[in-house]
Amino acid sequence: MTLLSTSIKAQVISPTDTEWQKYLDLLPHDFYHLPGYLELESQRHQGQAEAIAIEDGDRVFFLPYIVRECPENLDRFQFSSKPIYDVISPYGYPGMLIDRAGQNSQFIEKCLNIVHECWYAKNICSAFLRLHPTLNDYIDPALSNPDRFVITTRGDVVICDLTNDTETIWKQIRSSHRTKINKLKRAGFVAKMVSIDSLDLFIEIYTETMQRVNANSAYFFTRAYFQQLFPALGDRLHICLVEIDGETAAASLVTEVNGIVQYHLGGTKTKFLSQSPTTLMFDYMMNWGKQRGNNYLNLGGGLGSNRDSLYHFKSGFSDRSASFMTMQSIINRELYNYLIHSRAATLSKPVAEFEQTAFFPAYRSPS
Repeated sequence: MTLLSTSIKAQVISPTDTEWQKYLDLLPHDFYHLPGYLELESQRHQGQAEAIAIEDGDRVFFLPYIVRECPENLDRFQFSSKPIYDVISPYGYPGMLIDRAGQNSQFIEKCLNIVHECWYAKNICSAFLRLHPTLNDYIDPALSNPDRFVITTRGDVVICDLTNDTETIWKQIRSSHRTKINKLKRAGFVAKMVSIDSLDLFIEIYTETMQRVNANSAYFFTRAYFQQLFPALGDRLHICLVEIDGETAAASLVTEVNGIVQYHLGGTKTKFLSQSPTTLMFDYMMNWGKQRGNNYLNLGGGLGSNRDSLYHFKSGFSDRSASFMTMQSIINRELYNYLIHSRAATLSKPVAEFEQTAFFPAYRSPS
């Protein structure tokens, strides 16, 4: 645990610190903020999980993240005698946690300034964070400051309100989806939640789906990762299957934390694509989540947060959406530029090609 020198209480904590859970007990949160999930994601990214916690009277700020060492191919000592790092969010929509008293621009800006100063002192050159569509819906993109953090709205995610009565939830489903759901049921398709014993079924279908859609490498996970995800999340993680005649047609991982249900990862077996078993799966998830007293189901958005065919399909289950935002910062411009030059030299490409890319941070651009 590291105390920061500020006029308010601010500290850097690790997932093994008891303080981490103390803050989660104070603040509405999702599975993205759980210490076990941060540790698992930090292993996947070969980094270190941390969180900055700030308290100012009755106002509380909590930001979890992963610190990675940056790739370097030039002489490090030209600019720094220490390793250079950057910061990313764990997979998903983590964002920051702020209690109601602190959900105002003045407090948020004060906290982000402290975060920026802390990261600069730790030789962190850049940060890319994904915000939570509902837990961070009070954050105003107008808070963007080119010298600190730039907040960008990337797209929308579909939110199903589970506090509505069952009839209202059903009526909000697009009529063509309702027809398909009824057709699937008549054909003998059944959706259900199952135990970790069915993990291999999920992995098989999820991997097949990612290969079929030629997904980015970021969407592929090892079997060991999935095996570790269950102990990391405990009874907050579920497997949902759609079956017919003993064969699995679709599968997904579903999380459930503090009234928030998330469609985390999922896929459909190629031979059943034309029947769209995911339509029945989403209908089942909504009813399952409501019966367990949850507030809403986040179905996510389209590929790359675009309003594409995937988003159109999901939006047929609810008329409600939420904005997905990201926050990025060049913490140390000199180190950032140094890494761009290093990357350009390694690939024998002009520096301008990296300076003009939309990928952030530019020195990690895959092209």
